[in-house]
Amino acid sequence: MSSLAPKYAMYALNKPTDQLYHTIDLFLDLTCPFSAKMWKTLVENNVLSSYKNVQFIFRHQIQPWHAQSTLLHTALIAVAKHHSEKFQKAASVLFNYQQEFFDAQVKELTFLQIYEKAIQLLKKECEISLDIDQFKVGQGNSGNSFVDDLKYHIKYARKHAVHVSPTVFVNGLEEPSISSSWTNEQWKEFLTKL
Repeated sequence: MSSLAPKYAMYALNKPTDQLYHTIDLFLDLTCPFSAKMWKTLVENNVLSSYKNVQFIFRHQIQPWHAQSTLLHTALIAVAKHHSEKFQKAASVLFNYQQEFFDAQVKELTFLQIYEKAIQLLKKECEISLDIDQFKVGQGNSGNSFVDDLKYHIKYARKHAVHVSPTVFVNGLEEPSISSSWTNEQWKEFLTKL
């Protein structure tokens, strides 16, 4: 399960140095407070870099009941495609500012206005330049220039029966004991036993 197509290599959040390593897939939604909490513990508290025998992989887990979730994940897909070296920083920014994209804050905005808001935030915080025209839909019902990548990630999560965020897989199997409320110490205890 935990392999990555070369074009999605930036979704590997760290580079294990051991020849043999465990994989942990993190299915996260950018508008989910629990996903943000897990992300902050793992990324901003340096859990990722502490283990050389574990590879952490970011997986898009888009919750469709928040329509803007699809748009934020599409913006992150655009970053992965055009500014892959800033993927992790961009994800952190979107998690840190997620409340600006909650339902009540964006209910009066169009899709393009939400994209523009995300683009401006990423430009300010990450010095990333994204072209709003890439997010405009084409003729008919074909979606925008990132729709094929978006479909891939949605199909991947659906194929593995992921329904909620965050969901964590360890070595290809769902690990329901892992919680977004875990501290650094709890992650350390779990990872040391692998």
